[in-house]
Amino acid sequence: RPSLYMTSIPNLMGKNGVQRTLTGGKHTKAAVTINKNLIDFYNDYPRNVQWGLYSAASLSSKAKSGLYPMLWQMIEGKNEVEAANILLHFVQTAFEYQTDDVQFGVERPLFADEMLYYPYCDCEDRSIFYSILVRDLLGLDVVLLNYPGHLATAVRFADETKGDHIILSDKKYIICDPTYIGADVGEAMPSCLNETAIVVKI
Repeated sequence: RPSLYMTSIPNLMGKNGVQRTLTGGKHTKAAVTINKNLIDFYNDYPRNVQWGLYSAASLSSKAKSGLYPMLWQMIEGKNEVEAANILLHFVQTAFEYQTDDVQFGVERPLFADEMLYYPYCDCEDRSIFYSILVRDLLGLDVVLLNYPGHLATAVRFADETKGDHIILSDKKYIICDPTYIGADVGEAMPSCLNETAIVVKI
């Protein structure tokens, strides 16, 4: 049957790139170029709530080339949990939060390149973006957690890691919430602690 999943991002050529500077720390910045043609393509893409689709699409190679060197520098020499924490705090603080209703007037999940392009993002955008970073930079298995009115991320670490978690197929996934500002790996949003989440595999 027809599927909206993309196995690769279309290579849309063009010189109309948009630049954005992201801050990863006091002295760490990355200049990221976003392909406006790709943004236009995503703008016409059928909107849906298949959160795994947005994560699986990943980032464009152009965006990665601008962003990933800074992130590699930030996590160099760190263990898995330390690196995951650095990436988590980066997503928590590098982007401004705003609900879709306020920014777009309608619910609208963003592909990762769109999150770099638009001025604001919300919980599902951050969780999808973080899941991409963890898979690409740390090589760890990630799932998304769809709570009532909220989306978070959960990571399966190789070593035993303490904190709020879920058990999926006898495997422990530690909750990492890129919308819960200041929270570390293993700290779930307090309002979600007594809620049941639907697990979204990527």
